[in-house]
Amino acid sequence: MFDVAGKKVPSTLAEIVDPRHTALVLWDMQAGIAPRAFNHEALLPRLRTFAAQARARKVPVFYSIQADLDLATEETGVWMKVRAKRAGLPDPAQLLPSRIDPKRESIVPELSPQPGDTVFRKRRPNGFHGTDLDLILRNRGIRAIILGGVSTEAGVEATARSARDLGYEVVVLSDGTGSLSREAHELALRLMSLMYFDLATTTDIAGVWGAA
Repeated sequence: MFDVAGKKVPSTLAEIVDPRHTALVLWDMQAGIAPRAFNHEALLPRLRTFAAQARARKVPVFYSIQADLDLATEETGVWMKVRAKRAGLPDPAQLLPSRIDPKRESIVPELSPQPGDTVFRKRRPNGFHGTDLDLILRNRGIRAIILGGVSTEAGVEATARSARDLGYEVVVLSDGTGSLSREAHELALRLMSLMYFDLATTTDIAGVWGAA
C-alpha cells in the first residue's frame, strides 16, 4: 500500500480487489449477445465459477442488460446508423419492421443471477451513462470494480474508462472478457494495458482471494 500525503493507495492486486470494497460487473451476458462471442464456450463456465467465488467472499455481483431504445420514437439518428451497421443493413429504415425479442435480454442460463445479485438496464455501451450504477456502488462502499463480459472493445472498455474517471480502481478480466471479433478483443486488451489499466485473470484474483 502506498502512502501519498496520508492517503492509502492500493499497490498490489490483493489490495485493489479487497472483497470489502470490490464489486464484480458482468457485462451484457445476455442471450442476444454473449453466445456470439468467439470465445463464449470457454467464457461462460469461467465466469460462472468466478462469480461463485466472488459471492463466496461477499463481493457483490452486477449484471448489465442492453435495452435498446424504440427505433421509431426514442432513438437518435447516429444510433440508428450504428444499429443498422451492426445488423448489416445499408438503410436504418430497414430496421423498422423488426421487433425486440424479450428473450434477447435474458441472462444466459449458465450465468443466471442469484439472490443478492443486481441486474441493471442501460441504453448505451457504458455502465455509467444514464444509469444509477455509480450511485448504487458508492452507497455500498465500493471502491474497486472487476469487469468481465462481452464486448471487450465496446461496453467493457467504455465502462472501465468511465469508472476510472469517476475514481474507481478497475481490473479488467483478461480471460473473462470476449467479443464477436478475436482481433478487436485482443486490440482492446492491448490498448487498455497501454493506458495503464490493471488486467488480471480470474485465476489471479481467485488466488489472492484464497478461493479454491
